[in-house]
Amino acid sequence: MKKISIFLLAAAALTGFGCDDNVPEPGTLDVPVQSVTLDESLSGGVTLEVGQTLDVALKVHVEPYNATDLAELFYSSNVEVATVSPKGIVTAQKAGITMISIYVGGIETYFTVTVVDQIPVDIESIAFTAESREMTLGEADLDLASMLSILPLDQNEGVNFASSNPDVATVSADGKLHALKVGRTTVTATAKRQSELSASIEIQVIRLVNEDSDRSNWSMSFSKPYYNDTAIGSSATAAIDNNTSTTLSMVRPGRTFGGVSGGAATDEIWFQIDRGENPGTVNYLRIKHRPEGGGSNNILVRWFGFNRIEGSNNADFSNAEVIVNNVSLTPDPSVYDNLETDNILIPETDYRYLRFVGVNNPDDTKGFYCSPSPGSTIQINEFYLGLQTKITEE
Repeated sequence: MKKISIFLLAAAALTGFGCDDNVPEPGTLDVPVQSVTLDESLSGGVTLEVGQTLDVALKVHVEPYNATDLAELFYSSNVEVATVSPKGIVTAQKAGITMISIYVGGIETYFTVTVVDQIPVDIESIAFTAESREMTLGEADLDLASMLSILPLDQNEGVNFASSNPDVATVSADGKLHALKVGRTTVTATAKRQSELSASIEIQVIRLVNEDSDRSNWSMSFSKPYYNDTAIGSSATAAIDNNTSTTLSMVRPGRTFGGVSGGAATDEIWFQIDRGENPGTVNYLRIKHRPEGGGSNNILVRWFGFNRIEGSNNADFSNAEVIVNNVSLTPDPSVYDNLETDNILIPETDYRYLRFVGVNNPDDTKGFYCSPSPGSTIQINEFYLGLQTKITEE
């Protein structure tokens, strides 16, 4: 009897509650928001560049998870600095500071947004790619910025340049070094926001003195007879006579011109200079090409370089020594307007007899020594040797 009574009372109780209008239907009970928190990435504030956006909607955490009202409302305290959309997209407008407030279920949280024109990325390491550098007085400014290795690559801190001896050389804000006189200076590049972070390079400013050798006692000899072209005054001294109206003309290997044979295509072609007794030391050469005229494209008869230069102190050229291989002429001999090359440096030599040798390229018979589309002759208007001296103190 006791068990039956309990069951009846429970049933009656359930029936009574189901009929009470003050009891909510299942699933309609309000669950209030207890807390609203932000990701750590927001809680300490954020910095954005002008124009940058940030989605913060997924970075808001509500407790309890089953709270009834999860609608998020976003506000910016200064919409001129940054705006925020109903969906939580923050857009940086101009430099300044604003507060982004977020309301969920009547509870507020917020974080600060600092807008800058550019987010600073500091330099972590800085070094020059060389410890020292030589600079010639009178040459173009030296770009020291291009010689700097700076990490990270996306740094925007920048560097300041300073010359320890501005009387010798000055350096611009962008790292262009301008030489003023012979001497030494140290250039230091320092991180703009970190004075303790710097790198230095030693600069030696030099002056070059070029002195052509006296050619008055020189004579020349050749691998094959030169072509006696009277129209250009070709002779055994035409290339060393200080007369630009005369031009030495030699027939290329593999060609015959004006009755003169240049020999087989595989033969070497050379000219040899006897500089006389006590010839002195030389370390550069220079060629003046035949002057252009009459619409003729005289680059077809130019020497483009030498396969090798040899030297000897014996008239029969015995005990010859190779001084240097593969000497190219500059500026580019294939450019129509280039009549005279630069001074081309070679190893210092004081040999009395110097031989300048070219050979054909066996693949296409276009010698290293002559133009890519050669004529039948190789010509030199004037040939010079000289000594370049480097002045490091004055």
